[in-house]
Amino acid sequence: MARLLPSRPGRAVGLVVLLFIVNGLANSVFTPFAPAILVERGVSPTWLGMMGAMVSVAYIGLASAWGHLADVLLGRGRALALAIGLAAGLLAAFALPLPLVGVGLTYMAFSTVYGLLFPLQDALAVNTLADPGRQYGQVRALQSGAFAVGSLLAGAIFERLGYGAAVPAFIVLAVPVIAVAVVIPDVGRAKLSDRGRGGAMREALAIQPRLPRVLLAIGLANVGVFAMLTFLPLLIDRLGGKSGDIGLAVGITAALEVAALPAVSRLLVRFGPRAVVTVGIALLAVVFAGFALAPSPGVVIAVAVLYGVAWSAMWAGSVTTISQLLPAALQGSGQGLLSLTTAGIASFVANVGGGLLWGGFGPMTLFGLAAGLAAVGAATAWWSLAPDGPRLGMAELPAA
Repeated sequence: MARLLPSRPGRAVGLVVLLFIVNGLANSVFTPFAPAILVERGVSPTWLGMMGAMVSVAYIGLASAWGHLADVLLGRGRALALAIGLAAGLLAAFALPLPLVGVGLTYMAFSTVYGLLFPLQDALAVNTLADPGRQYGQVRALQSGAFAVGSLLAGAIFERLGYGAAVPAFIVLAVPVIAVAVVIPDVGRAKLSDRGRGGAMREALAIQPRLPRVLLAIGLANVGVFAMLTFLPLLIDRLGGKSGDIGLAVGITAALEVAALPAVSRLLVRFGPRAVVTVGIALLAVVFAGFALAPSPGVVIAVAVLYGVAWSAMWAGSVTTISQLLPAALQGSGQGLLSLTTAGIASFVANVGGGLLWGGFGPMTLFGLAAGLAAVGAATAWWSLAPDGPRLGMAELPAA
């Protein structure tokens, strides 16, 4: 028999909070430094973008199967634990004295598998929290805070000792993530109907006809998000900035998420996901336009302040929207679809198209196009989301 949510919800919420914090710490000690580690091991900057695009393709292929594994077979917590366990093993292989091809392949495999656990942590959160709209942003802010603190500490340590400690630190921190994930009480497994042939993600799309339009809106906005993650350091450098300016721009966005995400939760309760997601995506359009027109690193850093607020509204509203559109037993696949749209499709478009635009036309064209796509995404979000969409209950999709 599948486990249902417990009679002690406070304990379950505490475990979810702990999961977000320890995963934020684990994420902080390797992924922010991965590009520098890869370059140090002989990977050219040109290939970094190509590797990011290939990871996106691999993620698109694997995310659907992993969502089905989580919702139908293993449960979300066990599927999350398996993902980070595999990621830790792949990172251990990455640390070996491999030839350059082996370095690239093991890193891409790690990035693909590690990305699978983030939608599952969101699924566990929205299924456990009594009021996801009010509470998810607060929990996600704790992860952003843990990530920011961990990155600062790791950066200071690596500056003195080198990057050799990055892989062991991740593996050590993966252990408590696994330990917490497997004991979080879960909802029942999804029992798919005949229309669900093809997996749990197809079932999710079949029972919620508005879902593709919602994903389209979020995907359009995230093309610019992933273009910014890849090309913002290059923009700052092109405008005459230094590594400190890059660190300040990144640090400001992470710090603002800590404050903005809880505020977004209150806005979700008052105005609903439709208004919050639409405004968040519209603000992202303004941010990308600001990057396109920025004359100096100082302006880029100032615009990054607005980015932290805009991203928080878009992301917390998106996760909450999925929790409203789909029943609890399909949240692993629903949040997986969200991640597939962003980290998969939007990331691929940003890395491949962004690289071509950057080399041929420059940052004004790249970020200007990203602003246009986000503006279309905001209009699509307003059209696709109901003003007050009801949450579907578990009874509408029986658990196994």
